[in-house]
Amino acid sequence: MITDAEREMTNYAHAGNLKSRIDLYRYREPRFDPVDTAVELLPKEGLGLVLDVGAGIGRYTRRLRAEHPRAAVVAIDKSPGMLAEVEAPVMVADAQAIPYPDDSADAVLAMHMLYHVADVAEALAEFRRVLKPGGTFLASTNIAGDMAEIGAVWERAARSTTGPGAYDFNTALDGFNSASAPAPLRAAFDTVEEFREEGVVKVPEPGPLLGYLASLRSWADCEDAAFDALLEAAARELAGHFAEHRTFDFTKTAVFYRCH
Repeated sequence: MITDAEREMTNYAHAGNLKSRIDLYRYREPRFDPVDTAVELLPKEGLGLVLDVGAGIGRYTRRLRAEHPRAAVVAIDKSPGMLAEVEAPVMVADAQAIPYPDDSADAVLAMHMLYHVADVAEALAEFRRVLKPGGTFLASTNIAGDMAEIGAVWERAARSTTGPGAYDFNTALDGFNSASAPAPLRAAFDTVEEFREEGVVKVPEPGPLLGYLASLRSWADCEDAAFDALLEAAARELAGHFAEHRTFDFTKTAVFYRCH
């Protein structure tokens, strides 16, 4: 039986799946780049060592290196494939066991990644350990019930093909979203500030939506043929939607937490 950890490693073995998911947000109104928000929430000066944990394809790492050229910004990810396009310094490591000494980092980032961590409390304790006194921890996630409109398409397609339970779209990120994140953050840090960026994504064609759903393949508990049937069912539903509507709209709210 394939474990959740193995499914995750398969999904993030390369950058393609993540890029498909990020691509969907180019249709967001108002336009918004979470990297801009992260830069604004971090200290403007005095950063020496910054750890970008779960760095993925390095969007935050690159910007922080440009904004803070004197800082050492290290991209850390559990998957070597995700770091393939990121310039050194990079490190393959688990968020729950960061190979840095106590009180060594001025800032730690965990951007849209803690819902993938098996033990959120353990990871937060590790982030607190490596932060210097007065250091900044910055995390981001989604609101509870995020992207419910796309989730509804997935669920209807699943009911007619794989059956319910192949992948629970509505609860997959519950481990760290706007409802579940505040309690462990407050337990780990002295101060927790919350910031929200709200918007609507208006997708003008089915392709990016199907690309997003296709990127979830490794997490679906079904054979490839069944997953292909699910995508075909979703394509039919989306074709019907676009026959009547110019865009497929869904709400998208990003939540940021700045902790000390």
